Amino acid sequence: MFSSRPVSMGRCSILCCALLMAVPSNLLSDDPELRDPDLFNKTTPPQRSPVIDGSFVHNIGLLQMNITNWGFVGSLPKSRYPMADVPSAQYPSGSGIEYLYAAGLWVGAEKNGIPFVTTGYPETEFYPDTDPRDVLYLTYEGDPRGGKFPGHADDDDDGLVDEDFLNGYDDDHDGRIDEDFAAIGKQMFTCQFYDDLPVSQTVWPEHEPLGIRVRQESFQWGEEEFQDYVGIRYTIENVGNRFLTSVYVGIYADLDAGPREYGSYHMDDQVGFFQGDWCVSIGSSEIPIEIHVAYVYDGDGDGGLTTSYFGIVLLGHSTDPNGSNGLPYYPSTMFNAFRTFKGLAPFINGGDATNDYERYEVLSTRQTDANTQTVADYRVLLSCGPFYYLAPGGSFFVDFAFVGGDDLDDMLDHAATVKNVWEGTWYDLDGDPETGVDGRESPRTGPLEDFDPDLCDGVEEKFDIVKFDTIWANNDCFIELRRYILPTKCYRRIDADRTTYMTGMLGKEHRLHWVTGSAPAAPNMRLVPRDRAVEVYWDNLSEIVPDPISLVHDFEGYQIWRADDWHRPAGTTEKTGPRHELWSLLEMGDLLNGVLPDRGFEYPESEGGWIYTPLENLGDREEHLASFELSVMSYPLDTVPCPPGLTTEICDTLESMARWKLGCEGGRRYYRFVDKYAKNGLPYFYAVISYDHNFLRGDPYEPNRYNSPSSNFLFTRARSAAQSSESYLEKKVYVVPNPVTDAAMEPWRLEPNNSDVTGLRCEFRNLPECRCTIRIYTVAADLVQVLHHDGSGGDGTAAWNLVSRNGQNVTSGVYIFGVEPESGEFPRTIGKFVIIR
Repeated sequence: MFSSRPVSMGRCSILCCALLMAVPSNLLSDDPELRDPDLFNKTTPPQRSPVIDGSFVHNIGLLQMNITNWGFVGSLPKSRYPMADVPSAQYPSGSGIEYLYAAGLWVGAEKNGIPFVTTGYPETEFYPDTDPRDVLYLTYEGDPRGGKFPGHADDDDDGLVDEDFLNGYDDDHDGRIDEDFAAIGKQMFTCQFYDDLPVSQTVWPEHEPLGIRVRQESFQWGEEEFQDYVGIRYTIENVGNRFLTSVYVGIYADLDAGPREYGSYHMDDQVGFFQGDWCVSIGSSEIPIEIHVAYVYDGDGDGGLTTSYFGIVLLGHSTDPNGSNGLPYYPSTMFNAFRTFKGLAPFINGGDATNDYERYEVLSTRQTDANTQTVADYRVLLSCGPFYYLAPGGSFFVDFAFVGGDDLDDMLDHAATVKNVWEGTWYDLDGDPETGVDGRESPRTGPLEDFDPDLCDGVEEKFDIVKFDTIWANNDCFIELRRYILPTKCYRRIDADRTTYMTGMLGKEHRLHWVTGSAPAAPNMRLVPRDRAVEVYWDNLSEIVPDPISLVHDFEGYQIWRADDWHRPAGTTEKTGPRHELWSLLEMGDLLNGVLPDRGFEYPESEGGWIYTPLENLGDREEHLASFELSVMSYPLDTVPCPPGLTTEICDTLESMARWKLGCEGGRRYYRFVDKYAKNGLPYFYAVISYDHNFLRGDPYEPNRYNSPSSNFLFTRARSAAQSSESYLEKKVYVVPNPVTDAAMEPWRLEPNNSDVTGLRCEFRNLPECRCTIRIYTVAADLVQVLHHDGSGGDGTAAWNLVSRNGQNVTSGVYIFGVEPESGEFPRTIGKFVIIR
């Protein structure tokens, strides 16, 4: 039923060799009809694994974004790429309002004093390797292989931490793959790509590679307080044999704000930049956090449709307290430049940089362009640096976030919130109470002369540190002091003093980025559509994953949601889900522990609970289960071999049940809820979310953090059941609606997209319980369309999109259909229906 193994997936999308995987430099948002040129027959690229089908969209928050594994994010809306139909940077989710065409990573550096820049967009000079493993991978906080501090971070107990990046390779050469990495957020995508593969120079002959590999990690959370942003980390590694000097990293973004349904929504935008302090709540107080945000908004609001703001936040990067490895030692974000470009003007007149010298200039020149005053089609660049050198084998990371908000202040609230989440939490990881004391968490190594470890404490100290000796210093004291003494609009507690804003206290010497308390991990779930009903199944993963900060199991309960009246607005799909407003709560249940509503769910279904017993119809079920239990008892660390005749899914379920019964790691319990009020044919989304509780003197006393319905949902339609041969009646096979009219189809009409050209459907219901062929004719006996349907699993519904086999929309008239079963147990069935267009 469910896999007991972690969710980790690489979906390989191989293009036909005629498709050039490159976004040419003229793929800019001047005219939707011109910015997607003919990509065919320009060249024949080598075989590789770029993901271009839109299968990796961060879809569990209010901001939804498409992620690729070749240097850029976004979906290129209205282009000819397969991903064009999925959200690019859609906010709020399900609205069809986009704020981004594409954004690409830029890395610039000097080799032997000559500047070069590799871009992810508009010239796609980053590519995954030809190895089919170089695709995108999915994981989540709670993945058994993705433990991180402050919990057990050495997943494979080899003495190393996070040494096996989630990429399909055995990075630590221990014979196991992806068994020790750090999982962040409720939804995390990882990939890696390079700038020195032959395809880069085949597609872009003038490209001079830097010799770098980029490991990209992006993450999103499902709680309401975190659902307005997507975080992304780029780890830049020098895999060549030359030193790179004066390294800069930036994001170049083609920002387009407006509804997809508008043809030229990108032409009336305004862009700007905010740099300064913004208040963030910390307990009962607030602190000012410095943020750097490039943002876009629609100049006229599109008549009230496009009123939100979208921003790109520079969060931070690797630092080195001693400044000895080419990285800056001061622990603040090294913002360098914000630049704007518009139209098709030459670079000298404010247009885009088109070669490495121009691109390195805009990356490296410290400049902040003014906020725009006129509407236009804009691109922006947000950069940081310099990283003084990057030696062969060396690496550093730079972190950004993409944020949305209802207005400018709301967007800046979310930018400051994600910056606070990025700043993370301080922990005592070395076990030494003498390190991370009095705000001194940065080790400085000698030789040092007349060194004062804290320039902000008002006490003049001078130490001489000999070579190789270490002293702990308060490198970030000016940030702490500024937050404490400078005038601010942020609310300060009456008893606040300097220590309130200090890091490196109580022996905590190590900062962990992206660590935040959150609601329990979302359970694995699946849907089974029935006749006028939908069965919702899920497991108990939420109950067994502790809070990432407190490490306490604080699960409280589940909520079951359903979304109705969804019509697939432009830029949305079944995988990206509905607008937040469409969700309604169906049912909830929680632990019987005094926390309201105290509606217990841990009862068997026969007693009114949700506990479900899987595989009840499996032959020799008890014998199989006993065998799996014996195997787990004998070899608890091994996966139980799957006996012949059983599917992998059945074996996974049996092993999970066995481990649960024995109390072993990896055990699962399963639940079921049946929605008995679903209508056949209508599109529905279902979500199962979990929430936790607060503690008072060690006891749970109130609900705390909730996941949103968008954090864990699936799509389905209830459908008629197939007729068995014993009770088959030809007259029960019919078409719905009949007559087929626009008004009658309206409840399940969806907006057309590339894979569904009409968005309309009529349904053939109560088909035979076997494979069958449905042929549709005019009254003149002209064959209109042929449908193939498999009802052997109980599905008695087949849908038709009202398109003929010649690709044309059918006209009004009377139509005849014939159902031809492959099984001789069923008769051939004939019926008719009417279409009125």
